[in-house]
Formats: sequence, structure tokens, C-alpha cells
Amino acid sequence: MKKAVIISFLTLLCAFGYGQPAFSNLSFLQSVNVFDLYELSFQLGTYSNPYDPEVIDVFAEFVGPDGKVFKVNGFYYEGYTFQQKNDYEVASATRDNGWRVRFTPNQTGRWHFSLHAVDSKGRSTYSADNQVQFAFECKPANNAQGFISQADTRYLKREVVSNGTLKSQAFYPIGPNLAWYSYKDSKYFPKGIYDYNYYLDEMAGSVNYIRIWLSRYQYLSLYGPEYTQMKDNKPTVYFDSSLNQKDAAELDHIIEYASKKGIAVMPSIFNFGDFSNKHQSSSRWDNNPYNTVLGLKSPGQFFANRKAKRVAKNLIRYIVTRWGYATNIVCWELWNEVNSVDRGTLTEMSFHTDIVEWHSEMADYIRSIDPFEHLISTSLSTFPEKEYLGENLFKNLDIVQYHTYGNIQKAKSKEQRTRQLYEKFALYHPVYPSKPLFGGEFGFGQSTSNVKYQDKDPHGFDTHNCIWSSFFSGTMGSASFWFWDYLRDNKLLRIHEPLLNYSKNIPCLSDTFEPNTTASIFKKKLSCPNGIETYYLASAAQDTLYGWCQDTAFSYQALRRLTDKEIKDGHFVDNAKVDSKGYVYTMDKNKRPKPCSKSNGITIPISEQPVGTQYNVRWFDGETGLEIVGERTTVEVQRDWRKNQYIKIEFPSTIRDLKKHQINNAYGDAAFIIIANNGTQKESSAKSTAPNKTKTIHVKRGSNQ
Repeated sequence: MKKAVIISFLTLLCAFGYGQPAFSNLSFLQSVNVFDLYELSFQLGTYSNPYDPEVIDVFAEFVGPDGKVFKVNGFYYEGYTFQQKNDYEVASATRDNGWRVRFTPNQTGRWHFSLHAVDSKGRSTYSADNQVQFAFECKPANNAQGFISQADTRYLKREVVSNGTLKSQAFYPIGPNLAWYSYKDSKYFPKGIYDYNYYLDEMAGSVNYIRIWLSRYQYLSLYGPEYTQMKDNKPTVYFDSSLNQKDAAELDHIIEYASKKGIAVMPSIFNFGDFSNKHQSSSRWDNNPYNTVLGLKSPGQFFANRKAKRVAKNLIRYIVTRWGYATNIVCWELWNEVNSVDRGTLTEMSFHTDIVEWHSEMADYIRSIDPFEHLISTSLSTFPEKEYLGENLFKNLDIVQYHTYGNIQKAKSKEQRTRQLYEKFALYHPVYPSKPLFGGEFGFGQSTSNVKYQDKDPHGFDTHNCIWSSFFSGTMGSASFWFWDYLRDNKLLRIHEPLLNYSKNIPCLSDTFEPNTTASIFKKKLSCPNGIETYYLASAAQDTLYGWCQDTAFSYQALRRLTDKEIKDGHFVDNAKVDSKGYVYTMDKNKRPKPCSKSNGITIPISEQPVGTQYNVRWFDGETGLEIVGERTTVEVQRDWRKNQYIKIEFPSTIRDLKKHQINNAYGDAAFIIIANNGTQKESSAKSTAPNKTKTIHVKRGSNQ
């Protein structure tokens, strides 16, 4: 809690010239903790468009203890309060309207600031004088979360204060999409912030990330029709000189509440659905103010039209200005699946050129107004890596983002989603080798409308497996699952917890780590030695490996074969009757598949370390993510008669018990950390020249030990 005194001024006596912007009712805090929100509130006059800096430009300049200056834009604000009534949100406007500047200090000590406003009549500045010091004290914190930034070409990092010490730590985003909130009965009764409260409460401690949309009408959208504010049976339409302050207040709450739960947020600003008529939704081009108000004839014109770009910049400016203070913003995502926008009469090349140029221009604009230097991304629904759009879209962005879906009904082993995700992300990273890659959405499609994937996988086996496999594909985190309502309905909102627990044992990885797998495609079938599929990341020196492995009897396809009807081409009948007693429909440990082989051995190639190099192996339960301390062991590099070098590790017998011929966790999986114990090679072995990256990590004993 901020224990600071608030200083208020009814009137600021400044050396203003007549007609210049006049500040009044300024309030600010005298102290705040490092990485906490520091907010100025004040009043100005009335303007025709308070969201356009060409009409009124407001900003503050903060000078840190080291003399560095941060220019932070101000924004127009209207207050709202929320109440929960019969399971839906009731929003009420307050009289707390005015202007705000939000800032987050990143170092302790004395800060000073000045306040500025510019309009068509002149410029006003207010700063310290003999009566009032515009300053505050930034106090140290024992624990605090700072900003997220790019660590290297693959991974992200985050500044944190831990036990009073400022340091950087790895940030691997792990969590689902929560793109919008639900409705009770109809769009006139939104669950609003209370729906987000539910999800964030349920997932706290099991995820560190969510992705949300700011672009779906009647949900979180600063522009477009608002159906809770009807007039003459028509919704209020917000656009350009008016933005939806009710939704902005909702977003204030969501970002702050997520931060309290230790969860970072990726906000997506524009969405292809608003620029298309292909979907049966109020978020369509028919209802898009860029069409109905601005008068664009087709969605494709959005990217080149001068007025459209001005309006878009003002919207982006408002978002960056109001929420840029938040240390739990992962990045600004400009578009959700921009390649799915209707191009109208434009040729594909012209359309794609406009998209690329628009993104580059907006990225430069964000960098010019964001003092906190958040990362910038956008997303594609397909990855045309050998076409103009795929080759150029991300050149001026920071994070490459790709969304992928697959038909869950397919059963051929080579088509399993676990491997598909790994392969796709491992393939696409080299297209932009200097930028982190992220799977912003993944999910499971279906062939017929009357068959839902959750009916085939109510316990989330495929989701669990994909979350794990994608983490080791070389992306900056685990791929983000799309169907959050499926997780809710099947009580799977904590499905990410095992991976999050495991990831806390991984320090900041370098971009020398490359994805690997022991599985291979042989005669169009997936071949896994000893029936164990393994995915892992290995450093260039192969002295550090992080990975996950699973008995293939627990792949989704194998489980389907126990319960469903398989047709001749290796796929399942979508609407076939399913055995209700099969394993997919029960977590009964007595019905688990048996180990699919008689060996727990996993062979991992090691070519960069000499024979005899010893490795310390630690195992983690894939169902909990906690370490199995009793399975710690040591192995060494061996060489076979073909002169191939390798280490051989044993799948934990506490999970894959071959003596009793049983599996002792729900998913038949385990994760590992393998680190070379340099200096312990056999005397006859050559000394390793690889750098020692061994790090001692202490974790709590798992409940299964």
C-alpha cells in the first residue's frame, strides 16, 4: 500500500498567458515504491477531441535521481464504478473526470517532474517554484515486478526486486488466452470484470500470462458500438473524438488485478473480425466505425488511408499512454491475425505491402511515445515464410507471433498436435533468427459442427501434452491455448501449473539453446525409441539440457484408440460412439494404459563433450512439475561402436514402473534438467573445453515423493 500524503491544489497559480491551457486541481503523491504506479490527476479545459494531440497535447517530464528524463504523455479520463448484480456487471459513470499521467519509477531516490500542455492557443508549463516542489521519493521495495524486455534472440527477461535486490530473471510466458468476458443471457448483461476476476482467481499461481483482445464490440473495445448504452434502440457508437471510457475502466481493473495475481498481459489492439463480414457477430465490417463513420469503402483501405492512420495512431497513443505504466504488459500486439483482413479490390501484393508499411510506421510511432520501451508484436493465422508478407511483416517488430490450429479428430501418429506444434515453431524461428517467436494461439479444430473437441478430450490430455512440447520448441514460452471456456467447463484452469512449476527451475536461457527431439518419422509413422517421446533444449556446448518426455501410450491418439472407432486411413470417425468406460473419459488410475515398452532408457546424442563427461540428472513429475528428489542420478558420455556419443538416462521408475507394469501419474510423463558436472570426467578422458554452465537449484519436494 502507498503510504503517501496527497497534495491538492484548487488553483495552480502559474505564469500563464491569456487563453493558454489552464491546469487546476492537481493531485500527486509524495512517495511511492519502486515499480509502483505514480499518478498525477488534474483538470484542463474542454476540447473537441481530447484524444488527438494535434488538438490538445499533454505530457509530463520526470527526471530521475541519475538525471535521466522520461517524457510521459497524459490522457483524458472518465471515472466508472462497477457492481455485480445477478452475476453480471453494472457500470456507473462518476464525476471523477479529468486528466491523468501515469508513470512507473524504476530506481529509488528523489524524482522531480514538470507538467506541460499545448493547444492551438499556446503552451503552459508548471514546475517547481519557491512554494511547491514537484517531486516525490521513490522508496525501495522488498519484492517487486519490473518491466519485461527482450533478453536475446529467443527469450524474454524481467527486472525484479527480490529480497531487496534488483536483478533480471527469465520470463517464459505460460498461460491461455482470455480474449473477452462472457455474457449472462445476452450482450446487454456482460459479466465484465467479474468474469475476469473469476478466471484470474482460479488460475493464480498456475499461469504467469494471459492474452486479451481490445477490439471486440460489446466486450473490451475502446471504439465501436456499446450495447449496454442504448439510445432509440441503437447502441452508442464510440470512435475518434470519443472512446469507450467504460471499457477503459474495465481494462484498468483487469490489468491491475492480473498484476496482483502475478500474471502478465498481452493486449491485442486490432482484430481481423472487425474488418471482415465473414463472421456472424456484431464485430464485423458492417458495424465498424472505420466504415460507418470514416467512410472507408473496404477493409483493405485501412492500411493506406491517411485519415484512417491518423485515427489509428490516436487510439494506439491512448492505449500506450494509459496502460504503458503497467510492468505486467508483455508487449503491444498491433493485430490479431492481420493476414485474414478482407483486402477488397486490392491485389494481394499491394495489400500486403500496405500491411507491412503500416506496421513499420506504427511500430516507430509507439517507440517515439512509449518511455517504458515495451516490446511490439502482431500475429498471423498462417505463416507464409516464403512470401512477401511472411518475409517482411516482422522486420520492424520485436516478437514474431503465429497462430495454429489442427483437427483433433485426426489420429495418424505423424499428425499428432504434440509433435506438430514442436515442428512448426522449430521451423519458423530461422525466418527471423534475431527475434523471439511465440505461439499466441493454438487449439483443436474439428471436421463436423456437431462434434466438439472437448467431448473427445474432457480431461485435457492433448492440451497438457501440447503445452509441454511447445515449451521446448525454441519459442519464448509455451504456446497459448485458445479455448478458455473449455478449460473452465472441464475444470482445467490450472492445467498450466505443472509446466510453470518446472520452469521456475530454469534460469535465463541463452539463444544458443536449440530444440531437439529423439522421435523421428519412419515410413510415414512417428518412431519413438522405447516408446518414449522426448523433446528438449540443448545448449551449443551440450552441457545443459532441459526437456520433457512421455510414454507414447499417453498420446492423445493412443488414448483415442482405446475408446473410439478408428477407420481405415488411420483417422477416427468424428461422430462415432465412444466407449464411456475408456481412459479418455476417466482419471481412474486402474484404467491407465500400461507402459508401452520394457525399457525406461532414453538415449540423447552428445557430440560436443568428451567421453566420460559426467552429467547430473534431475527429474520432475509431469503431472505436478515438482522435483522427484529420489530420482536424482548421474550419467556419463559413452561412445558406441559406430563412434556415436550419447548419454543414456532412465525414465523415472516412480512414474513408469516396469516391475509392476504400471504408470503412476495421470499423463505418463516427466521433465528433466541435465547439467554437465565439469571436472568429474574419468582420468582417461580428454578435458572438456566447454564453458561450465552448472547452476545449483534448490526446489521443494513434490507431494508425490
